[in-house]
Amino acid sequence: MMRQFFKGMGVLLLAGSLALAGCSGENGAAGAPGRDGTDGTDGTNGTDGTNGTDGTDVTRTATLESCAGCHTDAGARHQAIYDQYTDASTLNVTIDGVSSVLNADNTTYTSTLTFTVTKGGAPYVDAGLAQLDQKRFIANKYDSATRQFVTTEITYGNPTATAVAGQYEVTSATATFAPESSNAQAYVYVAAGVIGSEGMTLYTDVSNAGLAFGDVGTYESAANVSGCEKCHGSPYLKHGYRAAAVEGLPDFAACKACHLDNKAGGHQGWQLLVDDPLAYATQGGVLTDAQKTKYAYKRSVMADTHMSHAMEFAYPQSMANCVTCHEGKLDLVLADANFTPATCKTCHPVTGTGGTDEKRAPALKDLIAAKNAAAMHPDLYTAGATACTGCHKAGGLGKAFSELHSGYDKLIYADVAGALTKYSSAFTADISNASLDAANANLLKFTVTVTENADVAGLSVNEVVPTAYVAPYGYGTKDFILAAKNQKLTATAAAGWTITAGTSTATSKSWLVSADLAVVGGATWTDKIKDGTIKRVELAVLAFLPNLDGVTYIPHGATTPATAPVALNAVTKTFDLVAKRFAPAVAIVDANKCNACHDALGTTFHTADRGGNVVACRLCHTTLNGGSHLEMQSRSIDSYVHAIHAMQPFDIGDINFDVTTDAGKVAKMRYEHHIASTYPNFTLLNCESCHNPGTYEVPDQSASLPGVLSASDTVANRAIAGVPSYVTGPASRACGSCHRTQVINQDNAGALTAINDHTATFGTLIEAGTGVLDATIKSLMALFK
Repeated sequence: MMRQFFKGMGVLLLAGSLALAGCSGENGAAGAPGRDGTDGTDGTNGTDGTNGTDGTDVTRTATLESCAGCHTDAGARHQAIYDQYTDASTLNVTIDGVSSVLNADNTTYTSTLTFTVTKGGAPYVDAGLAQLDQKRFIANKYDSATRQFVTTEITYGNPTATAVAGQYEVTSATATFAPESSNAQAYVYVAAGVIGSEGMTLYTDVSNAGLAFGDVGTYESAANVSGCEKCHGSPYLKHGYRAAAVEGLPDFAACKACHLDNKAGGHQGWQLLVDDPLAYATQGGVLTDAQKTKYAYKRSVMADTHMSHAMEFAYPQSMANCVTCHEGKLDLVLADANFTPATCKTCHPVTGTGGTDEKRAPALKDLIAAKNAAAMHPDLYTAGATACTGCHKAGGLGKAFSELHSGYDKLIYADVAGALTKYSSAFTADISNASLDAANANLLKFTVTVTENADVAGLSVNEVVPTAYVAPYGYGTKDFILAAKNQKLTATAAAGWTITAGTSTATSKSWLVSADLAVVGGATWTDKIKDGTIKRVELAVLAFLPNLDGVTYIPHGATTPATAPVALNAVTKTFDLVAKRFAPAVAIVDANKCNACHDALGTTFHTADRGGNVVACRLCHTTLNGGSHLEMQSRSIDSYVHAIHAMQPFDIGDINFDVTTDAGKVAKMRYEHHIASTYPNFTLLNCESCHNPGTYEVPDQSASLPGVLSASDTVANRAIAGVPSYVTGPASRACGSCHRTQVINQDNAGALTAINDHTATFGTLIEAGTGVLDATIKSLMALFK
């Protein structure tokens, strides 16, 4: 179990001793003075570790990690814990029926719901079902005229066993209606077996059952359960045990058992969080009665889902990309009947005194001010506000709802003849015909082709400007030994590059690319190719196609906006310089799994042309540098992504934690919210939410290079301080990223020291300095020749 794993790991780490304390003494190859020298053999004064036994040669401290000895199947064990949550439940509940009798008051009923529970196919016998961790039995009415599940509800009492083994009854003596003779639904869930995971409480066995009466079966949600499953996994179980898709009920009807359409909501704090974050921070998230009245709302599935995604946590894409959850149903979502302040406020703050995340909806006051200098309409803060369609309608003074919201991210999708088409399928790139010139062993040639597969109005393959990359792998590993070199495929090319236009048609365009590695990479590349350090290179193409919808971005290093590219998939291929042909790709992560949450990688960070291919991400996210935004992590994609998904915040050294200032109160509050968030699979244990099966064990050191971890940021009044930049091994870099994030977010300096001690004892942890990474790589990779 994960909690037990972390606990056991902590004991093991604390038992470790720092064997390398003298490794950067003043006689080290490139070391600065040792930090205290206390472990130096002769370091009596402990000031600089001059006599530390490991201080003479930095390569002597480079040691292979022994992680696989104790953690051989760590990844499989992580995944196996999560799989207990998603595999078939041994518990099964079915509703046998509902029977209600009118009471003597001729107003209320005594309603009895009968159900059967089995485990492993056999009757589950447990008087009162006391051994179940979760159980609930409920019925509520449905109004088909308004498509709403309303507050008339029955909560049944404690179960009692019938004479039939495994069968139970629950009763309400004060029911206000008879479900079996009404437009109503009955809903039951049971769960048992708590899984030892961090994050949300999950269960090994979960079963939901429903029974529809009257015309409940006609209900159709405007959302898709598959939309929830994209981020949250399948089956989608809210709270870890409540299914959105329940046999016997329409999709999401079970959610309506609690998220009733006309019952007061209880999360007014979410709106305060974006409307007035200073008030939220100052009050510690506790709202006044006046604020609760001001932010009153109905607890519908739509309202609570929109607000939690738009306001509570870091949603990984634009909230305007409605198609993620409402694919095929945008006409239902954007119908004018939904254009009400109650709907708008579930995504938009009203005044929004503190929202800066571009993925979030802008404040209504700003939108209104941009169109109308008049005062903000008072109905925006009125629970019973009327629809906006008095003016906003076809032929009216204002635009209709569907004109203001397309329902899709215009960098990801195009409307082609009324159907949404991803730009990444409409325009595709390819790399072909790679070769080394016979007369010049360093002259690499290849062809880049971009093909237009669908007619997207206004956009043409001729507008695409690709950028080609060449990146050298080191020592036959999956990691780059030197930085990638790139060139835009235009008429003007840098030294070493030759770009020649190839064949062009109405739907395709090609370029012939030549890269003289001796010039592009220089002597360093040439020497490493000759000595066998570099045997393979990665060829990559990022295709840049400007959008026509006016979406802009600020290019890296620029100050003025430019037209943003649409989301196209980067393409990569590995070329073997020895065999002189393409080599099989190493598929560690499936980019489609990334896009399940992000829809198109790069649209909410970097630029949209950098999506669809994780190998392309690694062109920049190499092991060669420490994390620029993430302290004590590597820039490598494995370290970066693990830390981000474990909720390590960016640039903690730049966060104002001074709670004597208003800005500091808000910044601290937002930081605390971020580190308290959970990966959308409800736990980090689902390695296969990103990885392909079998690719998430302790890294093979012959196939992955050591890397650099950045130093700790300077943060006032924090226990963690003064941690230098280190060179470490691949397991510490990748697997350790999650574990470091856990203790960094807790500000647990002792646990962080234990992790570093453990790494130093059973692997490599060398204080970084000039030449240290290169020396470490040479020393360790020589063991595999």
